[in-house]
Amino acid sequence: MSGGSGQRLWPASRPHFPKPFIPLVGARSTFDEALERSHALPDAAPVTVVAGRAHAPAIRRALQRAGGGGLLLLEPEARDSAPAMAAAAHLIAAKDPEAVILFLAADHHIPDHHAFAEAVGLAERHARDGWIVTLGVPPNAPSTTYGYIRPGEPLGGIHHVAAFVEKPDLAQAEQFLRDGYLWNSGMFITRADTFIAELDLHAPEISTAAREAVEQGEHEPHQVTLGARFRAAPKISIDYAVMEKTDRAVVAPARFAWSDLGAWNAVLAASERDASGNSAAGEVVLENVEGCLVRAGQGMTVVVVGGRNLAVIADREAVMVCDLDSAEGLKAAVDRASRMGNVVLGETGLPPTR
Repeated sequence: MSGGSGQRLWPASRPHFPKPFIPLVGARSTFDEALERSHALPDAAPVTVVAGRAHAPAIRRALQRAGGGGLLLLEPEARDSAPAMAAAAHLIAAKDPEAVILFLAADHHIPDHHAFAEAVGLAERHARDGWIVTLGVPPNAPSTTYGYIRPGEPLGGIHHVAAFVEKPDLAQAEQFLRDGYLWNSGMFITRADTFIAELDLHAPEISTAAREAVEQGEHEPHQVTLGARFRAAPKISIDYAVMEKTDRAVVAPARFAWSDLGAWNAVLAASERDASGNSAAGEVVLENVEGCLVRAGQGMTVVVVGGRNLAVIADREAVMVCDLDSAEGLKAAVDRASRMGNVVLGETGLPPTR
């Protein structure tokens, strides 16, 4: 699943070229890494990518880099994760109702592909028995930026889901850490027929709109453009639409480093850093700087002197500076600047990190 505009990573991420397609950690994009992880799974079928039409060229280039193959499922309008997953499930179920589907986001950073494959293998075995399995990441710190899962009764190496919990405040996050809660990664493994049955039960409007959008869509050899009926699906996440209601939800442990790279502080945490805790990309000069993320776009030079705990991102016509502790607030600032006509939302890119 590849969508969104990644405003918390502006100015590198823009609506027409958002964060899955830019190299945020290392030299490769998270989309390229997600394709590699998927292709490496045993007996994996070619990937299906759900995305908007504006991102189709970038996706096709990424699929070519990965060796070709795959199917592009294009949405006429973004409707959040539940309709996107529903459309993919109906498309796949039309060919094989018992197919096991692994739903992944294109913007996650998971460096350990072997541990990822082990977690997916465990989840797949339970998915074949009719469960909707989500991967829960054991927290390494009390984070207020992720939703959480409270594990319930054990089930053969995994657990029933006792509850999905919204993003907490710091005190709650610290308690969740002590109580063994897991981060909600947003990755799911389930049989197509199981998933559609739960959609029909808990979110019938979404299921019907997605099925009809697939049936009425424009089908080509490597691309399906969903029909206009897709726009009728309620705009809602899969957690709210199905996972918080179903009695088929279970959680499998995902014992690997994971981040959704949701803001610049998360990018720094996942990046290689120098002895002073800095990560730099492009033509960057640092003097007496600690704990900073600094990036210069093509043809630009960025100099930082005496900086502490900052993100400094210069890209084409835009410069963004923020305290990393306030990185989650960038989206609101970008929204405000956009309404003032001061934010250019064109394509962009950054050089690999170093």
